[in-house]
Amino acid sequence: MKFKLKALTLLLAGAAISPLSAVAAEFTIASIKALTGPLAFVGVPEANAVKMAVDELNAANYLGAGNSIKLVSNDDQNDRAQITTLLTRAAKVDNALIVLGGANSVLMIAVAPMLNELQIPMFATAQTAAPLAASKWYLKVTASSEIQVAPLAQYAIDKVKPQRLAAIWGRDNDGHINNMKAFMGPLAAKGVKPIAEETILISDTDFGALATKIAAAKPDSIWLGANAAQAANLVIQLKQAGVAPNVTFFGTAGLGADYLKIGGKAVENTYFSIDFNDQSTAPLNAKFRENYKKRFNTEPDNWAAVGYSETLLAARAIKDSMPNPTREKVLDAIMKMRDADVVLGGGKWTQKADRIPDYGPAVMVIRNNKPVPAN
Repeated sequence: MKFKLKALTLLLAGAAISPLSAVAAEFTIASIKALTGPLAFVGVPEANAVKMAVDELNAANYLGAGNSIKLVSNDDQNDRAQITTLLTRAAKVDNALIVLGGANSVLMIAVAPMLNELQIPMFATAQTAAPLAASKWYLKVTASSEIQVAPLAQYAIDKVKPQRLAAIWGRDNDGHINNMKAFMGPLAAKGVKPIAEETILISDTDFGALATKIAAAKPDSIWLGANAAQAANLVIQLKQAGVAPNVTFFGTAGLGADYLKIGGKAVENTYFSIDFNDQSTAPLNAKFRENYKKRFNTEPDNWAAVGYSETLLAARAIKDSMPNPTREKVLDAIMKMRDADVVLGGGKWTQKADRIPDYGPAVMVIRNNKPVPAN
């Protein structure tokens, strides 16, 4: 009897320290995206891709046999109070190791200081770099305006060579302001001065007077600092007001899929910088496009690629922090990350010393109702 008890004790002790039971764990990632409201065109494809990436990583035992990623996904409703509540819940209730945050620059600036109190890293897809100064826990998954828009500005200088450039941008959105400056600055340095500069509010829908004013200036190209549906609506009204049919438009990935869907033929000849080149033949990109279309019955857009990539980065940071990941270790792993696999740009993501990532945004143009790489 004593022998059996001793044997049982040894067996239980061995089980307690076995490699599998020692490392088997569930590690939480919190996704806080705009699933409803005006930025749902960004948040929904991001959230879809995050879920797909987590499922793929778990199926591949990415964190080791017995380990898994637990995803907690919520709708921030593009509302500061809601984001505040969800961030607190992610840190104190869900015990998340990292948060995948939103795209609204104004809201990200507002909530970034919270991260210092909660001590939780957060990837955000907002283009503004301003929150970086407010918290070391704030991280950008996408490039800053200067890096993302630079290839587009250079393309405009080298290829399009605008002579009569007009600019329209949302004055109540930090991202739109920074993008405009990043585009107009290099052109101004080459002597291209705008013939018209107009600002709008992101809630505006009637552009009749503005469109008439811009049409009278006879621009050959126009910078669009607006999101998706609003930008498409603006272009349609500009064309109706008499802007030349062959005018060239410039913008960023913020134009979104709805820009093309709503704008139709009116948005032809729009050049834009983008994080995701859906024409890439890289194996990871091809697999991502195939799986996303199969799962959601639609082609992945720029924001789906961003959501997928930030999940890969978050998972790698957790893996690099094993066997006992903490938020501090995850943050440190991201700060040291070099040439991480993503589906953005050239396929490799590197965190630079200034905390602005580098991956090589592409320049696309809408031709025959489809975005294609600009030549």
